[in-house]
Amino acid sequence: MKLLFDIGNTRMKVSTAEHGNITPTENWLELLHVAENVLVSNVAGPEALPKEVALHRNCQILTWESPEAGFWLKKIPAGLGADRVAADIGARSIRPNQTLLIIDAGTCLTFDVIAKDGSIVGGAISPGISLRLKAMHEHTAALPLLEPAGEHPILGYDTPTSMRSGAVNGVKWEIEGYIRSILASYPDLHVFFTGGDGTEFPKDLQPIITCDTLLVQKGLLAAFGRN
Repeated sequence: MKLLFDIGNTRMKVSTAEHGNITPTENWLELLHVAENVLVSNVAGPEALPKEVALHRNCQILTWESPEAGFWLKKIPAGLGADRVAADIGARSIRPNQTLLIIDAGTCLTFDVIAKDGSIVGGAISPGISLRLKAMHEHTAALPLLEPAGEHPILGYDTPTSMRSGAVNGVKWEIEGYIRSILASYPDLHVFFTGGDGTEFPKDLQPIITCDTLLVQKGLLAAFGRN
């Protein structure tokens, strides 16, 4: 049994992996002593990695410089976040030899385009929904601090719905815009969507999109699966 740690800027997600099955768990501390391997993606800094995990006899931490990353990906930009590296590997392990767009909608909204040969063509980063709402509150005198959940009509009828309209719909249309723009250049494109901020996709785009909340974990397994 393996333990998979996806440590993000907002929260830490832990899963077990056994016989090809990945299962989220909250009881990682109890399972740590029986885990054969501990595989880690961490973008929150060294202090975010629990000491018990770091001291595990077989703790493997994925970074953009890891040889395991270089097996799957080419032309990795210096400093590329471990979560993006893992998600990119996860996508390639599922659909190799195809042009891919990997979208992770979390604290930040990230986009990575990977060519058929595994070369990272480029990417983009912008604030996620919660970060947009937080920024509006912190950088104005009167706008409230809101949670993403709630009404978000195209045209808000008060301050909260107007803020959510801009944040939630803005992210949705940004995602759709990137997909359509990149699809125009890469007709064979397949999109992987992961992260906590879900969205609805137009029907014409749905056939080329795979939604996978465990893409980072699958990437960790693929990266270290050869060891």
